[in-house]
Amino acid sequence: MSAPNNQPNQPNKTQAILQEVDKVKSVMHDNIGLMLNNHDKASNLQDKTASMNNNARLFKKQTVTIRRQMWCRNMKLQIIIVCVVLLVLAIILIPIILKFV
Repeated sequence: MSAPNNQPNQPNKTQAILQEVDKVKSVMHDNIGLMLNNHDKASNLQDKTASMNNNARLFKKQTVTIRRQMWCRNMKLQIIIVCVVLLVLAIILIPIILKFV
């Protein structure tokens, strides 16, 4: 008699197990989708990081070049100012020195 009692419950148990399996499958599909999204986002972040790193190197290289150019311009300007000051002093002092000699 116990066998006939188990048989009517068997389809309900099977159906409940199949529903549980479907729920688990659904959750796993969602998790896999989220994982793929996260992987895509991480890949995009990695690409952006590499791009920013390259831009930083280029920026540093350009700043070094500009610094050298500005130093050269500054030195040229200082040399020109020194030459002008020496020329003005020479124009003023040479006639004075020639009068006393």
